[in-house]
Amino acid sequence: MDNRTYWIWAQQAFSPGSRKPVHLSAQYSGGLEEFCRGGPRLWNSRRDLTDRETAALRDFSISQAEARLEYAEKLGWQVITPECEKYPELLRNISDPPAVLYLKGNLPDLDSVVSIGVAGARKATDASLDAARKFGYQLAAGGACVVSGGAKGVDAAALTGALGIPGSRVISVLPVSLDSTYVTENAKLRNMICSHGGALVTEYFSLSRPEFGTFQVRNRLITGLSRGTLLIQAARKSGTMIYATRALDQNRDLFIYPGPEGAAEFAGSRELIEDGAYAVACGEDILAEYGGELQAKPQSPVYDLFEDLTVPMQIEREAVPALADITAQLSPQARQVLEALGREPIDIAGLEEKTGLPAAALLGVLTELELEGLAESLPGKRYLRGI
Repeated sequence: MDNRTYWIWAQQAFSPGSRKPVHLSAQYSGGLEEFCRGGPRLWNSRRDLTDRETAALRDFSISQAEARLEYAEKLGWQVITPECEKYPELLRNISDPPAVLYLKGNLPDLDSVVSIGVAGARKATDASLDAARKFGYQLAAGGACVVSGGAKGVDAAALTGALGIPGSRVISVLPVSLDSTYVTENAKLRNMICSHGGALVTEYFSLSRPEFGTFQVRNRLITGLSRGTLLIQAARKSGTMIYATRALDQNRDLFIYPGPEGAAEFAGSRELIEDGAYAVACGEDILAEYGGELQAKPQSPVYDLFEDLTVPMQIEREAVPALADITAQLSPQARQVLEALGREPIDIAGLEEKTGLPAAALLGVLTELELEGLAESLPGKRYLRGI
């Protein structure tokens, strides 16, 4: 049997993001195959496994894992585990390496190229989007691999900029499965990444929409795959700041685009610079840290995310779907929460009372609404309607 089957089985039981599959594999001479064949008697004897985990090991059979591998390969996906030659060495050096990566496209050899993660605000200012495109373009022009998440805003802008360089190396790490249509506005960008020789990567086999915690799981891969991470427009207590914690925990370099002096949306960025992160103004500032430089001195173009990448533009044009089109794609719970939100801030307890949904479900739904621009989070875990 293909050893990848055992990794798929373990990842399903322990969930993406868990460090247990890798640690368990190292504890047995026969790896996860030996652990699997040990069965419930072995699993129940381990004090480091919970009842839920041992039940999950029983409920998802090895034959189901084998069928999942076969199906992924029929779709043309690559399935990479720590035992595979293509498994990035950078990921072996983080505390929670992924057990399985599903890949579409071409994964660059990250041992021979500098990889730089780029992350930032989804609701970025025009100036921040322009900066993200220029950084992506300049990093790619210097031969670096640009790694990002592919969300709307800074992520998409940085990837678009990088794709403006022929033969550029680009990786987009997704919080959903490879066949998900999530964030439909960026579907064309994802297609272009593959057609231009880049890669889409995820730990999720069949997740159509993000759930609570999936972005945190995804974020550790973006910083883990990168030698350094660039943050653009990090507000204080924003999701972008989580990348900084991840990068530093993984002993990665942290670069910050400072933005306009005194701008509130860059308050977190300024704090990170004060704490010792590198302030950078252009891609060449980052490349210089690794002994590189721009291989050419091109004028960074500004590209429309919804037109061919070969057409330079002078202004950013973003297609904004009608509210009815957006809400039609939401889950029933998301529509219920959206109706409960207004222009006055409301906390989780208030939403629990109005919707009848538990707090854990609400947090996942609110993340979904924030990504669509339909909700806005405020300090103190308060929320209001975004549109």
